[in-house]
Amino acid sequence: MKNYYQILGVQELASEREIKQAHHQLALLLHPDRTPDPAAQARFLDVQEAYEVLGDRHRRLAYDLLRQRARELAANPALRHGPAPQDPPPARVRRRGPGQKELWAAQLRRYVPWARRANWLIVAFCLTLALDWALPLRQWADEVVVGREIVFVSVSRSNPRIAYLITTTHTKFKLREALAERHPLRTGTALAVWQTPIWRVVRRIQPRGIGAFQPYGGGIYGGLAFWPAALLLVAGVGLLPRSPDELRVNAAVVAVLLLVITVFVLVQSV
Repeated sequence: MKNYYQILGVQELASEREIKQAHHQLALLLHPDRTPDPAAQARFLDVQEAYEVLGDRHRRLAYDLLRQRARELAANPALRHGPAPQDPPPARVRRRGPGQKELWAAQLRRYVPWARRANWLIVAFCLTLALDWALPLRQWADEVVVGREIVFVSVSRSNPRIAYLITTTHTKFKLREALAERHPLRTGTALAVWQTPIWRVVRRIQPRGIGAFQPYGGGIYGGLAFWPAALLLVAGVGLLPRSPDELRVNAAVVAVLLLVITVFVLVQSV
């Protein structure tokens, strides 16, 4: 059996784009209009034949299964001759369909590189959150309140909750309703603000003559820190060495869903 991957000079896990680019380059190099060499013309035909198989998704899957079967026969020659006459007939096993498991495994392997990249990017994002939390806070010592508006922080009709979105010279933060009643921050109020250096989440505020306090307790570094922790755990599981392909892909899918929630919580915290 011809090795079409070797003919095109690509890896067995090459993407459709890589196969198309390799075929295009070889076809330009070996085209009969450019070289009269008979060997080059013969190789040009092999390149065309290889691309007809690998360039089609279904034909490529069938070709990969045939190559896998050839490897199994080479490793165990006894499989070529079938069962011996004295052996009992094999029991009939009801299957979903011919080669369904092999087709699924081959299709799953195509998504593994993308899953690995997604898990690495998500882990990097979680590390920026951890670094943002650990680094010294940036202090704005002479902030002045320039805006104040009411925002809803709960979608429950039976128990609606509101907060105040406070805008200062350099920052924005939410102030819980209970804190706003005790410490009303009206336009022109002077205060000091401590903010994280990377994602700019306000961690503490201190109006003049009052002790410092946290403006809103449900932020990404407070009561909702569970989401980035869960996100880091799921993405890390997908990057464990020798993990099954199915585990890597499933971990990436779950991590992407958790990433959406975590980004939403982060936006609400900023």
